Amino acid sequence: MSRRVSYRIHDRDDGLFDAAATVAPDKTYRREGFASLADAEEWIDGLRVLMAAIGAPVVQAQPEPGLRDAPPLPFGAARATEPKTAGARLRRFRDAMSASEDEAD
Repeated sequence: MSRRVSYRIHDRDDGLFDAAATVAPDKTYRREGFASLADAEEWIDGLRVLMAAIGAPVVQAQPEPGLRDAPPLPFGAARATEPKTAGARLRRFRDAMSASEDEAD
């Protein structure tokens, strides 16, 4: 059964942007420090491609309180080293999601 993924993009006081993705029902991850809104939206487009490959729709969500308490996205530390192909990004995302589910158990 595929899970629904919702996302939010927030602008910060320092001019940067943060993105948060929630995998239904309750796992929220965030990626911080996009230089522009276009960069954050490009990352969301990549997420959409990855999730479409496993049949999980990605939709925009409304902001919720407590978002800043979400753990950082496990694969978002170094943007320069992110895989460029959809298949590589899918494998990296799948591995990150498996690791986060193992921690929850």
